[in-house]
Amino acid sequence: MMLITFNPSLCDALKQSMLSRQWIITHQDAGQTHLVGWGYEILWKKSAGLVTLRYFDKQGVATAFLEVNQEALSEIQTLVDELNACNG
Repeated sequence: MMLITFNPSLCDALKQSMLSRQWIITHQDAGQTHLVGWGYEILWKKSAGLVTLRYFDKQGVATAFLEVNQEALSEIQTLVDELNACNG
């Protein structure tokens, strides 16, 4: 698995883009992290591609990253680059 650091403010746009590209959500979970934060994870699958979004907010400081297998890396890196370009 490859890790891609991801701008947390783009998580909603990522979720919509994954849906429009026919990625299927296979798992979602959310809850409290440690005593002072919360987070969620979403797992997607498409053919042999696997992607996990992990989002954490600890005392108002958000972080996000993607875990991507080799089969999904090219498509997801392109998607992240497109989202970053639109944001910035």
